[in-house]
Amino acid sequence: MRYADPSANRDLLGSRTLLFIFICAFALVTLLQQILYGRNYIKRCNLPPISEKYTMDVGVKTDVVTVNPSIITERFHKLEKWRRPFYRVLQVYENASVLLPAFYNTRNTDVSIRVKYVLDDFESPQAVYYFHPQYLVNVSRYWLSLGVRAKRISTGLILVTAALELCEEVHLFGFWAFPMNPSGLYITHHYYDNVKPRPGFHAMPSEIFNFLHLHSRGILRVHTGTCSCC
Repeated sequence: MRYADPSANRDLLGSRTLLFIFICAFALVTLLQQILYGRNYIKRCNLPPISEKYTMDVGVKTDVVTVNPSIITERFHKLEKWRRPFYRVLQVYENASVLLPAFYNTRNTDVSIRVKYVLDDFESPQAVYYFHPQYLVNVSRYWLSLGVRAKRISTGLILVTAALELCEEVHLFGFWAFPMNPSGLYITHHYYDNVKPRPGFHAMPSEIFNFLHLHSRGILRVHTGTCSCC
């Protein structure tokens, strides 16, 4: 049964035209930020904190956690030495399964397989799963046909796609690619920091445009309300 969004029959923010102008303005600001401050942008995402500070907004239950293999390469040195620190980070999510895009490209494969070896060596009960390589190709081609032109689609978009295929209801929290929220208030890029992805790597505005389009059709629900944690 498809989820019926109560806002599906009315315009987001009161007017689709105003919404389009509003988001385009955000996209322009984001582009300028990337041009002006691109050197300060680094690739760091995934493995988000779920400490007590954020409980009111992100909850305490995690069934699946994902991590971009590039993060493992940069933060944990490909798991060649920093195996225990990586294991300890994952223990925050208790028995949550670990889902990796191991076969998106050849650089991801070795380090993704090491994740399984690390958890096995530390006798962790956490399961490790990999997206099928053809699935990743199909997902990229599908979103490309809808205008998401990027060097690589985000891990978040891959997971949302999988959720739409598996779940009756899909709610998105924290999916926003602009420096201001719909109320015009400046916000951080992540709920826990303001570290942005490398410019030109993902097409985040295009991804958000598609999420909002799906929201307007009642296919999923994008939540943009104010967080209470900070």
